[in-house]
Amino acid sequence: MSFIKKNLSEKPSLVKPVAIVVAIILVIGGVYSLSGKKSQQSELEQKTEENVPAGLDFLKGEIKSSGLDKNKDIDNVGDVEEVIVKWVEANPQAILQSVANMQQKMMQEQMQNAQKNIGNKKEELFNDQNSPQYAPENYDVTIVEFFDYSCGYCKKAQATLEQLLKEDKKVRVVYKEFPILGQPSHEVSQVALAVNMVSPSSYKKFHDALMKGNERGKDGALKVAKSVGINAAAVEAVLTKDADKISSLIQANLTLGNSIGINGTPGFVIGEELVPGALELSTLKEKIAAVRAKK
Repeated sequence: MSFIKKNLSEKPSLVKPVAIVVAIILVIGGVYSLSGKKSQQSELEQKTEENVPAGLDFLKGEIKSSGLDKNKDIDNVGDVEEVIVKWVEANPQAILQSVANMQQKMMQEQMQNAQKNIGNKKEELFNDQNSPQYAPENYDVTIVEFFDYSCGYCKKAQATLEQLLKEDKKVRVVYKEFPILGQPSHEVSQVALAVNMVSPSSYKKFHDALMKGNERGKDGALKVAKSVGINAAAVEAVLTKDADKISSLIQANLTLGNSIGINGTPGFVIGEELVPGALELSTLKEKIAAVRAKK
């Protein structure tokens, strides 16, 4: 045990990977046991190569020797731990890939669980009267967008969305302020919601101008409001008078987004599908066509 303690104390970053390797070795076939059976390191290496877990196929033929005595008796937990530590040192790429695969699987499961929540959150997503929106007459499809004004990908997505709205006159957009990139983003979202309270019909013009520019923080947002003809003094008054309400709206958006799997911006909900990231125009059109086909 002293061997393993020494190595782990010198390399604390191996603690979690070692646990993963233990699981891998157990799955691969339980090569070692505590019954005092004699096993050889070469047999472990051969079994490992022949039974590389799914996702680690690229490692076939690349598993390296741990360097331990092949005739060493494996009699207790300490011996097993010694083998594991040496194997990790010899094959760090296997650990890294295993962790990456596990993270990917967890993300996929999280996405699937979040997707299920969308059906239970329709009212908050599509019918929240406090959220700014662009709603052309006779629209038949709604896109809900979660965004941050400081997000470069959101600005890219905005250009694509604008092109879509020019070509498709029956798409409604619900805007969910989702400031996750620091205080300046939070301040701009506060101003944006105040603009919507003062003049809902002016929100989209204000929103589009912000997305095309690089203004940051409260002062920058108020500057943009003035530039598009909005009464900045009225907006500032609402920021003071309805500060608590605005903060609650932003918090509600953050909570809603997290509940359906929005981990970054932009994030779109189209129909009952969560679509993360900046989308190509063709992808947006495909998603919209799929929603219409179900009606």
